[in-house]
Amino acid sequence: MGRAAHALSGGMDLVLRALVLQGIWLAGTLAGGIVLGWAPATMAATDAAARAERGEPIRWAHAAQVWKSSFWRSQITLGLPGLFVALAAATLLSGALPLALQAVLGLAAVLLLITLAHIPELDRRYRLPATRVFGRALLLGLAQAPTSLVLLAALVLWGAIALSLPGLLPFLGAAVPLLLSHHLVGRSLDRNEDLLSRPAEPPAGHRARAARGAVAARPSLPTSA
Repeated sequence: MGRAAHALSGGMDLVLRALVLQGIWLAGTLAGGIVLGWAPATMAATDAAARAERGEPIRWAHAAQVWKSSFWRSQITLGLPGLFVALAAATLLSGALPLALQAVLGLAAVLLLITLAHIPELDRRYRLPATRVFGRALLLGLAQAPTSLVLLAALVLWGAIALSLPGLLPFLGAAVPLLLSHHLVGRSLDRNEDLLSRPAEPPAGHRARAARGAVAARPSLPTSA
């Protein structure tokens, strides 16, 4: 009985957390006029999910601060990839391309979707240059292919559920994908922490030249008469 009550309490806590995240995402999306609002709203909701996971309270004032500070950066890191995903999906649904090109575009759309799902948590943890976030997210998704496939399957399943029960969309439509991405991408980042936090090694030739330069720049010691 105690175990069932604990599971029920945990489930209710997760649902309430999802509802709050959905509220943050909706408010941020509308505040930016939808087109420019969804990307910083996603960053604000991702930050709130991380704080809730650490046991910290979710504060709307802090979410608004994250939304404001990430507004322009997120247009590059999230807005552009999201636009490409939308264009690829619209082209596939139109059926205007030959079958072979549809297959190629479908594969590209899947890679874009996986990359897009990795960006919020990656950008929350690491302050990379905005133009490098997409490449790092793509490499992380490919390096952790099994987890990426699980994430893709979960997102597709949730999409099917949401389409069959559209009444869920205003309450959980964005929160469930955000929680899934935060949890699974967080695991991938934990497994690749050393690779992402350590700067890339310079080429061998560059190291050799740097070593020779250091030797040449070292002051010579005076010799005793």
